[in-house]
Amino acid sequence: MWHPVAYAADVTEAPLAVRLLDEPVVVVRLGDTVVAFKDLCIHRGTALSLGTVIDGELQCAYHGWRFDSSGACVRIPSRPDGSIPRKARVEKYACEEAAGLVWVCLEPPALFPLPQYRAWADSDYRTVRIPLYDWNSSAARRVENFIDFSHFPFVHAGVLGNPDKPEIPDHPVTRGEHTIAFELGVEEVPNALKGDSTDGGESDSPIQRQPSTYTIFMPYSVQLDQPLEDGHRFLLFMASCPVGRKESRTFSWCSRNYDLHPEKDEQFVEFQRVILEQDRVVVESQRPEELPIDLSEELHIKGVDQVSVDYRRWLLELASPSD
Repeated sequence: MWHPVAYAADVTEAPLAVRLLDEPVVVVRLGDTVVAFKDLCIHRGTALSLGTVIDGELQCAYHGWRFDSSGACVRIPSRPDGSIPRKARVEKYACEEAAGLVWVCLEPPALFPLPQYRAWADSDYRTVRIPLYDWNSSAARRVENFIDFSHFPFVHAGVLGNPDKPEIPDHPVTRGEHTIAFELGVEEVPNALKGDSTDGGESDSPIQRQPSTYTIFMPYSVQLDQPLEDGHRFLLFMASCPVGRKESRTFSWCSRNYDLHPEKDEQFVEFQRVILEQDRVVVESQRPEELPIDLSEELHIKGVDQVSVDYRRWLLELASPSD
């Protein structure tokens, strides 16, 4: 599986230590290439993330052994004229850049392609980075929270929803080759960041949105594409990294094709911070921290919870591959 481990802009010639599925990983740019290695020098077990890049090679901080982009040791300073053992190499992982993120696959081949974010390469959109955040919950719990509409009136009361109007209309869920998608239009509280009037008059009445499209890129990424008035669109992309079985780190982009002034960016980021903090408190309280993929372990409501049911079923298939 491909998993995000860093914003691409944060991966430089300074080695960056990350954790993926409880494995220590170092990502670094060697020349024009981003590489990912097991964060462990084969010589004495030192973290390679403590090292430095010299002439396009990663040098271990302990004894100066250097490794090229393939993971092979190419220099042992203490024995410059000696032969280098064939075993002198570090474990290399598959590593790619997509949607402004660095993705790592610990055990190729990956079952699913890298997610694509519609707004990323579109010059009509202004895309803003949301600061990464760590939650004490599984990546799957984070994804399910993102695609859950029925919590809006309660967790985000007065911001996204109204507890006096909690009904969610039926909406078909479609499973593709690598994705799960659905469209749903709900009633939202007016938001000036989406071009709504919030002057305290009648225009502050709830707004019935056009159907938004949610696309889950299996296993842990989601794109929201929300149409607004006058051809405006608001998009969100989130990709959650399973740092461990009960820990996740999430990377997000927020995009818009209107109100493109840079000075507006922080307002969009701050709005997301408010929503995320409200969600974090609830999601971190969920037990078990890992999302139950046995559908009998939690209750599900017909229609409202269909996307969660389909998502859990797919995760169960991944966990129980057929022979």
